[in-house]
Amino acid sequence: MSYTIHEVAEKMGISTYSIRYYHEYGMLPFVQRDAHNNRVFEDSDLEWLNIIVCLRATGMSVERIKHYLDLAQDGDDTVPERYEMMKEQQARTLQEIQDLQQHLATINFKVDHYAELMENHEPDSFLPSDLQQRTAVNQ
Repeated sequence: MSYTIHEVAEKMGISTYSIRYYHEYGMLPFVQRDAHNNRVFEDSDLEWLNIIVCLRATGMSVERIKHYLDLAQDGDDTVPERYEMMKEQQARTLQEIQDLQQHLATINFKVDHYAELMENHEPDSFLPSDLQQRTAVNQ
């Protein structure tokens, strides 16, 4: 099945600008053009794009992604290097998840705290002391 750039953008949840950039940067090497010079995407192109979107979302640089995709086109001799790249990205992503879980725990605590304050009609006891003093002076 083939897709227009607008269909791909909608399907992948990214902008047509990003898709054009990735294509012009050489990261979508198999995308064809129709008689009107419009990009025509096949399912295999969407698989490549999915990898790009995934790696960008997990913080890999465009240059590094390009290198990874070039290695993939170079064949099986590059599997060990691609494996190491994915292991590094996996470790970075796991660390980011752990960091986000810690942040979420703090946010969850604050949500529970504010819900309790509203339910019990209590003042917020977690205001910094200098802010409490400034508030008292301004009243």
